[in-house]
Amino acid sequence: MSTYNKGGPISSGTGRNPQRNVRPVSSVWPAGYLKNGYFDDKGNLLPAVVIDWPQQIAKMFYKDNLQTAQLRKFFAEVRLIESQLMAGKDFNNLKPRILKLQAYAFYSNKKHNAPDVFKEFFERNIKWASANSKGFLEGFVHHFECVVAYFPKAN
Repeated sequence: MSTYNKGGPISSGTGRNPQRNVRPVSSVWPAGYLKNGYFDDKGNLLPAVVIDWPQQIAKMFYKDNLQTAQLRKFFAEVRLIESQLMAGKDFNNLKPRILKLQAYAFYSNKKHNAPDVFKEFFERNIKWASANSKGFLEGFVHHFECVVAYFPKAN
C-alpha cells in the first residue's frame, strides 16, 4: 500500500496469531473468470464482472476468513489510485502502484493476514487492471467495489 514502515507495507496484525488461520479452505473460481478480461468484444463491461463473480468471490473471501480490515485497506488503496487518475495523473505514472497491489497481497498472505484466495484474486486481476486506464477504472475498480459490497462482514 502507500503506507510504509521501514521498507515494507504496514500490515494489520502481527501475522503470528495462532487463533487466526487464514490458509484457504477451498477456492473454486467462477467458470470463465477473467478469461478475456472485464469487457466483451464491443468494449462493454461484462455483467458477470459486477454481479455474478463478485458474489462468488466475496463468499470465498468470507469462507477463507479474510478480515474486513484487510479488504478495506486494499480497497482504500484502489480508491486512492482511482482518484489520482480521475484528477488527471497519467496512467503510466500510476501503473507501478497498480502492479504493486499483487505484491502487497502476496505479503499479506505470507504474514497470514490474508488467505491464499485473496492473493490469487490480485494475481488474476492485475494483468487486466494494469493494461490501461479503462481496464483499471471501468473494469477492476467496479469489480473490486462489488466484491467489497457483497462481502458479508463489510456491510
